[in-house]
Amino acid sequence: MDRFERDVEFMAERLKKHYGREIWSRIDEMKDRLITLHKLNRVKINHSIMEFVMGAYLIEKGYRVSLEHPLENDLVADIMAWKNGRSMIVEVETGFTSPENALDPQSYLTARIISKIARYSIFADKFSLATPLHNILQIPIILLRPRRRKNEIKLLKNLCDRYYSTPKVDLEKLEDIKLHMIYIINVDTLEVRPLRPKTYLKLNKNLIPKLEDIKNYLRRPTFGAT
Repeated sequence: MDRFERDVEFMAERLKKHYGREIWSRIDEMKDRLITLHKLNRVKINHSIMEFVMGAYLIEKGYRVSLEHPLENDLVADIMAWKNGRSMIVEVETGFTSPENALDPQSYLTARIISKIARYSIFADKFSLATPLHNILQIPIILLRPRRRKNEIKLLKNLCDRYYSTPKVDLEKLEDIKLHMIYIINVDTLEVRPLRPKTYLKLNKNLIPKLEDIKNYLRRPTFGAT
């Protein structure tokens, strides 16, 4: 058993004690899924543990959960969940940036969040983000508002296009973007706190990108486009 498997096994036991016998079998299903994907070199431990904690939380809330759920065109949802005939995708964001983006981490993470919401939210009735307690999601304030102007949407697309060229994010997807909930994960305590986007905006309004920030990002050179 390697380090990944030991950590996932350990987390499975913690989650079983935390939530009780009623969901033990479903916790084991998620554990086995993550270990299988690890053997195929398709998942990493930090991200997988947060998926595991988030998945157990949703199961306890009455959802049926699938980790690393295939969609289409090589897209894979971190978590797909179903309840009462409705579906939800939850994407886990750790705040990690690669060495290629050492010089522009904030603009890269902003583009990443925009792209994630635009690409994935069309595949479910609801789309949510999850992130650890220590990370502040770089969600542009524009996206946390119920209505957006076309010129604002165009700025978001321009930022995405600097980092994601294959494929580019469609303008129409950005116009229809939806964000249902933001989940704050504390892996140490196994607690998950759901926040409405409006609440997240109030709590972090001075720490997430404003319209002027997006304009400034677009004026700078691009270092790590893909």
